[in-house]
Amino acid sequence: MTVRTALFLLLPIVASIALVQRRRVAALIGMGLFSLVLSAAYAIENAPDVALTEATIGAALVTTVYVLAIRRTGRLIVVADEAPHLLERKGARLAGLEYEILAGFARELGLDLSIRFVPRQEVETGLLSGEADIAAGGIVHEADPRFYTTRGYLETGLVRIGREGAPTGKGSYEGYFSDLIDAVREGKDVGATLDLARFMAVMRGDLTGVAVERIPGKREYVFLVSKRREDIHTKLAAYLDEIEARGELAEIIERNLR
Repeated sequence: MTVRTALFLLLPIVASIALVQRRRVAALIGMGLFSLVLSAAYAIENAPDVALTEATIGAALVTTVYVLAIRRTGRLIVVADEAPHLLERKGARLAGLEYEILAGFARELGLDLSIRFVPRQEVETGLLSGEADIAAGGIVHEADPRFYTTRGYLETGLVRIGREGAPTGKGSYEGYFSDLIDAVREGKDVGATLDLARFMAVMRGDLTGVAVERIPGKREYVFLVSKRREDIHTKLAAYLDEIEARGELAEIIERNLR
């Protein structure tokens, strides 16, 4: 087989591989490689000027411009506070129920998942400022016109904790959840309202002197979506319905909460 024949056979193969890539960056790399192969084919056909143009513009310039353009749009950006068993760091990796849902959703969209952990009071701020697409990390459903809210994916509840003899917490805790855990373990005066996932994590410590009050009513964990990303909200809602219908949601819940 001659070099010329090999190049012309390689062109449709490289183009096909690039077209079936779900991740945008991978597709761009594939198209850049296609341009390089095409420029080599032009050179073999005694068209060096066209080959040089294809290599510099098609492979280099165009690919670079597209990579810069998708640096933001090629990522699904999530802002969250850490929530045990839902979205948490385990060494160098991330794990949890919500992490598996979001990772699968990002793959479905062909995007790279980017999760930034912030103190609890800054989660909503990340959405309002446009820095993130989705807010996660054990968010309990409450109507809020500032955001889109997905359907609930898991039932939960709320528990108020505080020092004995003092009023129990009335609002959500502030700061990182890990800071609250440390405060409880050190016997500091804490007052906070926690969802069940975080409350179960607190219970692993010494609750001596801590008053506990269960807030009546059933609630659900949800994801919040920026008002700027109605498309993401629609697709995430459809994805949650889809994985529930396939039985995958129940499997993810069982795997992370058993």
